[in-house]
Amino acid sequence: MLLGSHCSLIANRGVPFTPRPMTINRLVSIAALAAALISAASAQTVITLQNATAQVSQSGFGVSAAIDGSITNDIGWAHGGLNTADDAVFETATDASFGTYNFTFTMNYSDHTLGRFRLSTTADDRSTFADGLQNGGDVTATWTVLTPFNLVSSGGATMSVLGDNSILVGGTSPTADTYTFSANSNQLAVTGFRIELLLDASLPGTGPGRAGNSNFVLSEFAITGVGAVPEPSTYALFAGVLALGLATWHRRR
Repeated sequence: MLLGSHCSLIANRGVPFTPRPMTINRLVSIAALAAALISAASAQTVITLQNATAQVSQSGFGVSAAIDGSITNDIGWAHGGLNTADDAVFETATDASFGTYNFTFTMNYSDHTLGRFRLSTTADDRSTFADGLQNGGDVTATWTVLTPFNLVSSGGATMSVLGDNSILVGGTSPTADTYTFSANSNQLAVTGFRIELLLDASLPGTGPGRAGNSNFVLSEFAITGVGAVPEPSTYALFAGVLALGLATWHRRR
C-alpha cells in the first residue's frame, strides 16, 4: 500500500495538470466578463444635448444654434462682442456617467473663434437649471470644473490650460477653426454641461472672442463619452465571479 501510494505520487508529479471541463468553463466566463468590461470602457457614446440656455445671445445667433447638428453654415451661438464673462448651459438628454468626455468646438464664421472659456459638469436635477432661454436664462447649478487635456486647434492656434482650468487660445488666428480636447470625470449621472466665457487681457478688447470686436460664433458644440464609470455593483459582480473561478480552480487541482 505504501509502495503503491508512493508510485502514484511520483507519477502525478510527472503529469502536467489539465483543468477539468467545469474549471475551463468558469475561466472562460471570467475572461468573457473582463473582455466585456474592457470593450465598454473603450466605446465612444455621443452625448445628446438639449435645452441650450444662455445669459446672453446675439440677435439671430441664439445658443440653441450651437447644438442644432449643423456645422456647414455660419449660424451658431454669438455673444455680440459685449466684453463680459457670461455662461451657456446644456442639459444631457439622459444621465451620463463616463470616465472621459471628448469635446468638439466647431467655429466656421469668418474670423470669429473663441478666446477663453472653461467647461464644467453638474448632476443637479434638470428641472432646476437650463430653462431654454436664449437671453437671461437660468444657468445656476452646482458645477464641477473639468481639467482639460489633449488640446488641439485644427487651425494651428495655441491652446493653453490656465491655473483655473480655463482654456486660453492664442497665436495664429485662422478664419475658421475646430477645437478638440478631453477631460476626465468621476461624476455619476451628469445632467448638464456649462461653457463659461472668460475675459483675458491678451484677447482683442479682452474677449471672450478673438474677433476684432471681441465676438465669436460657436457653430456647433458636441460631446462624446468614453469609459463608463462603473457602478459599485459592477465591481462587486466582477470580484465575485473572479473569486468563484479561482476557488473552483484551486479545488480541482
